[in-house]
Amino acid sequence: MPPSHPVPHDKAADGAPPCRDEPSWTGGATRLRVRSETGDGPSPVLRLLLDGELDVDTAAALREDLTVLAARSTVPSLVLDLSGVTFCDLASLYTLLGICRTLPLVGIEVRLVEPSAAVRTAARRAGLATDLNLDRGGEEPPPVALP
Repeated sequence: MPPSHPVPHDKAADGAPPCRDEPSWTGGATRLRVRSETGDGPSPVLRLLLDGELDVDTAAALREDLTVLAARSTVPSLVLDLSGVTFCDLASLYTLLGICRTLPLVGIEVRLVEPSAAVRTAARRAGLATDLNLDRGGEEPPPVALP
């Protein structure tokens, strides 16, 4: 079944040059807006900036769209920037957890970065901050120095 709204276009998949701040799609009656950026560098990265409400409806649309994106993407790394999320519920946290656990199975590394206060609060209340690696703002933990 095709997604209910446009899927973000992966510029790397068709050889076109990467485009910064390209509007991509909105979900859940425009309560969640997602913009994409394709990063240059040694390893291509697709960065999706989420802005708005992340709830049971918009998270389901995001999951469907990321499934389609993963099926046609050649980008090995996906970064979900959560800094613009103004509302986050339990269903959306489990959707993010599912995304983080399943996309690596098809060769796409996923990182959640810049969680907003709404995301951090919801994750802490649900006991999922560590599972989602949000206790350090989504960044990798510092390396442990060996004696």
